[in-house]
Amino acid sequence: MHILLVFCDGVGLGANDPASSSSTNPFFHAPMQTLRAWFGKIPTRDDGVLFGENAILVPTDACLGVNGLPQSGTGQTTIFTGVNAPAAIGEHYGPYPNEALRALLKRDSVFLRLERLGFHTAFANAYPPFFLERLKLRQARRTATLQAALAAKIKVRDVDDLARGEAVSGLAMDNRYWVEQGAPVPLITPYSAGQNLMRLAQNFSFTAFEYAPTDMVGHKTDRADVLATLNEIDACWGGIAAQMDAANDLVIITSDHGNVEDWSVKGHTLNPVPTILLGARREKAAQQIHSLADIAPTIVKLLTDE
Repeated sequence: MHILLVFCDGVGLGANDPASSSSTNPFFHAPMQTLRAWFGKIPTRDDGVLFGENAILVPTDACLGVNGLPQSGTGQTTIFTGVNAPAAIGEHYGPYPNEALRALLKRDSVFLRLERLGFHTAFANAYPPFFLERLKLRQARRTATLQAALAAKIKVRDVDDLARGEAVSGLAMDNRYWVEQGAPVPLITPYSAGQNLMRLAQNFSFTAFEYAPTDMVGHKTDRADVLATLNEIDACWGGIAAQMDAANDLVIITSDHGNVEDWSVKGHTLNPVPTILLGARREKAAQQIHSLADIAPTIVKLLTDE
């Protein structure tokens, strides 16, 4: 079995607010062909669990019993450890993990747990040379997702991996930013990036990919940028679905907190986040996921219970 976790920062379930001049939910304004094909509609916070022909969506609690707006540092730490991070440190914290969160990631990273159990894992994001140099010098700002991978000494992928199609850009999936900087990588479509991502995941028991633009554009609320980002990630999902083997691959798409689903605000929201499950054993996974703290334990259980 191969599990691919696609983490999309800042994606919540928005209002049932179809496209109009006053609509707050940008998902209704974007084509979202893949998402609509999976569920026959745009999922909202009013729907509860949704069952499509090949997909299940589980509304997932990102507040975790702690007052205040969920943040990336604690949300991502919770996803990648199974520990209720905001409860553990007494607050929602982010965007980058503090010392207490880094300690949780070093101790309980799902990558580390799986590697110790004999499973091979991968982190699919590609990073440019300047970032890798700063990483060596301990000067790079590391997200909780990257910290979780580093805890298990997982390979950090570079421009050569991206050129071979063995990594994906976590900013613009078509590689345009890399090409603009002179990197020897091809321009591709987000759909092809999704295919590359799934193809890579089929070589490992567990693979994770982090996509940041959904949160970045949510904070700016430029509507054209929001729609372009939603279209990009939806096309990537389509490529993943086309490449996956539904009998042996499980894809988990989730987020750390709401943001981009409401373009009337520039900050995070209290909305539940969607956890979308595609492929093998999705029904069993759906039964186990209720909050962000359930995702890592579910991944470990699915792999060890085969």
